[in-house]
Order: sequence, then C-alpha cells, then structure tokens
Amino acid sequence: MVGQPADTLYYGMASGSSQDDGNHGSIKSVAVAAQILEALAGSGGPMRLAELSRQLDMPRARIHRYLKTLRELGYVSQERNGERYWLGTRLFHLGQAAMDQFEITRIADRPMHELRETLGQTVVLSTPVNGEALVVAVVESENVVKISVRTGVRLAIPNSAQGRIVLAYAPPAVRDRILGKLSVRSQAETEARLEIVRERLYEFSSGEMLGGINVLAGPLLGDGDELAGILAIVGTTQDVSETPHAIAALQTQAARISTRLGSDAYDRLKE
Repeated sequence: MVGQPADTLYYGMASGSSQDDGNHGSIKSVAVAAQILEALAGSGGPMRLAELSRQLDMPRARIHRYLKTLRELGYVSQERNGERYWLGTRLFHLGQAAMDQFEITRIADRPMHELRETLGQTVVLSTPVNGEALVVAVVESENVVKISVRTGVRLAIPNSAQGRIVLAYAPPAVRDRILGKLSVRSQAETEARLEIVRERLYEFSSGEMLGGINVLAGPLLGDGDELAGILAIVGTTQDVSETPHAIAALQTQAARISTRLGSDAYDRLKE
C-alpha cells in the first residue's frame, strides 16, 4: 500500500503479542508480567481488562493484580474511572535506554549500509521478541520508488521470511505453541521448511505479506548459535530474488555480524 510520500511503499504489518509458555527455571510471575506488557505493546492502543484476559487466556482477577502493581511502578497507565490500560511513560524511557545500549544495532549498522550499496534495496534488521520478528532498524534504498519498513513492526509467523527464521531458532515450547495452531499438514510442511532454514542459513519470501514484495533474509547468530537477529533485503519482485549473487551478498554481511556476536555458523556453512 502507498504511504505518505507518493514514491514510498510500506511493507509489513503490526501483530499482537501472544502468550509465552515460558522455560524451565524461569520465574513465572516475571513471565506473566512480561506477557501483559507485550500484549499492551502489540495492541496499537488501550486495552480493556476483558481483552487482556481473552488474549492471554488468564483470569481477569489474576491479570488485574499484575496491572495494579505495574501501574504503581509506572510501567502501565490506566484511564480514570475506567478499565482501559496502556503502556506507561516509564517504559518509554527504558525503551530509549535499551536502544542506546542495543549492541546489535551498532554492530549491524555498517554491514546494513554496505548491503544496501551492493544490492540497491532496503535492508531491515529485526530481533526475536516473544516468538515474533520485531523490526528495530532500517536502511532504505535510494531508488526513486522505494520499499519502506517501519521500525516497531512485528512480522507474522510463519507467513514471512523473518518470522520463519525466528521460528526456526525459537525454544521448543514457543515453536510448539505456534505450530500447534496450524493444520497437521501445514505443521509438517513448516517443520520441514524450518529445517532447511537452519541448514542453508537463509529464507526467501515472495508476496506473502504484501503482493509484489519479496524478502531475502538470513539469521544473525550469537554464541552457541542462538538467534540474535535477522538481516533482510526487501524489494519488489523484479529487484529481489533468490539468486546466488543476492544470497552471497546477504550472507557475507550476516557472517560479519554473527562473527562479532560470537558465532562461526557461516564459516561452518562453507565447509
């Protein structure tokens, strides 16, 4: 769809946060609080208690107790004489501080610009958040007609290249939760696709989230091959395709970033 500037196309759509199953050894109360904040962050506006209860599949009374504490701490705001809630200003300041300290955005900045110069297309950096791909940095193409991706957008799973990469490296509980919503046939097909993603270290998407827009993406891996982010090239079907040249350019920069983060996965790919 066409954005504000007549020559800019906007790719991606926001999606709500979904419930996290948690991991062994985690503190459950912290996990629940995080789920509530993620739900509010992904809602696009104030949410009623009933909406939160339905989305997170938790009793209203339980969520209300958490909201009361989060509101007292400044992480959540509540309308006067109402039951609608939204993120508090304290989270805004924490978010600003987090971006200042977010190492991957600094490490990826030069490789992203070099990839844009090599292929002439918009380059996008995403990070895995609660089983989704969250866009955190964008280097737009300098073409007359360009594809623009907004930071803060959450990319659908499993119907996006970035989303499938997140799913390929997600903890088993998160992966099982998401795959469990698919048909048996779709589960098998998706699991096979995720295995291929892990083997070849890239994924391709054609027109899945927006007609006429292709995405070529690669995982950014850290120590222990844990997923730290996703590097993606976004462009029209004419400009972005699954060619050896594009894959090599993407993986060269993804390897640079991953090496800085402590992984030699791309070196092992060449063996």
